[in-house]
Amino acid sequence: MSKKSKFEANAEMPSEALAAAADTVEMPKDALEFAQKSVDQAQVAYTKAKDLAQDNAQVFEAVTSAYKTGVVDFQKKAMEFTQKNMEQAFDFSRKLFSIREFGEVVTLQQNFVKDQAEAFKAQASELNEIAMRLTTEAAQPLKSSFEKSVKDFSKSFAA
Repeated sequence: MSKKSKFEANAEMPSEALAAAADTVEMPKDALEFAQKSVDQAQVAYTKAKDLAQDNAQVFEAVTSAYKTGVVDFQKKAMEFTQKNMEQAFDFSRKLFSIREFGEVVTLQQNFVKDQAEAFKAQASELNEIAMRLTTEAAQPLKSSFEKSVKDFSKSFAA
C-alpha cells in the first residue's frame, strides 16, 4: 500500500467523481424552495436598500448644493453691506475733519447715526430674507424625499 494519506487520495479524485458524489445528496423539495425564496427575498431587500441609499445620496447632494448657493449669496451680500458701510464711515470721517464749528459736528453725527440705523435695518431685513430663502431651498429636497417616502410606504400597505 502506498504511503499516501486519505486526504491526498481524496485530493486527487477527479472532478467527475466529486460531482457524482454531490448528485447522490438530494435536497428535499421544500428546503430547495425555501432556499430559493430566501435568496429572492434577500435580492429584493438588497435592491430596495441600494435604491434607498442612492436616493439619500441624491437628496444629500441637492441639500448641500442649495445650502452652498444660499451661503455664498449671504456672504456676498454681507460683504457688499460691509463695503458700503465702510465707505460711508470714511465719508463721514472726511466731512468731520473738515468742519470748524461744534454745532455742525453734532448735526453731522446725528445725521450719520440716523442714516446708519436706517441702513442697518434695511440690510438686516435683506439678510434675513436671504437666510429664510436659504433655509427653504435647502429643506426642499428633504421635504420632497420625505413626501415620496410616505407615499411609497402608503402604497406598500395598500397593495
